[in-house]
Amino acid sequence: MDKVDALRTSDLLKALDDSQLASLAGIAKERALNPGDTLITAGDKGALAMYVILEGKVEVSRKGKTLSVLGPGQHIGEMALLAPDDTPRSADVTAVEPTRVLQLASWDLFPFLDTNPAVSRAIIAELARRLILADERLTALLATES
Repeated sequence: MDKVDALRTSDLLKALDDSQLASLAGIAKERALNPGDTLITAGDKGALAMYVILEGKVEVSRKGKTLSVLGPGQHIGEMALLAPDDTPRSADVTAVEPTRVLQLASWDLFPFLDTNPAVSRAIIAELARRLILADERLTALLATES
């Protein structure tokens, strides 16, 4: 999957047009991971980048428990990147097979967001969707405990 296609399939960025995607792809850097390589460590502060998976798979885990396995087109790390500087990363992210990711560094992404409000709106919509899902899961969990 090439950079633009990976960005296009990301829920976070799917609302963007081709020129916006191409511009974003232009500031993204590729990074290769081997199985077992750690991309993100839970508790780390000062997130400097988010990632979109080009190929391969990563495991997202917290305290040794797998939360999800993500593959091409999916994104990781945007919540800590957009949060205040001292917000710790919420999970570990480790490659489970040979993996290539696009890295969107904060010093490249933030100026891009300033000049592309549609991207900011897409990110806000995705984060709101995740918050709604988390609220629904919490409500269901609390209902089973009563």
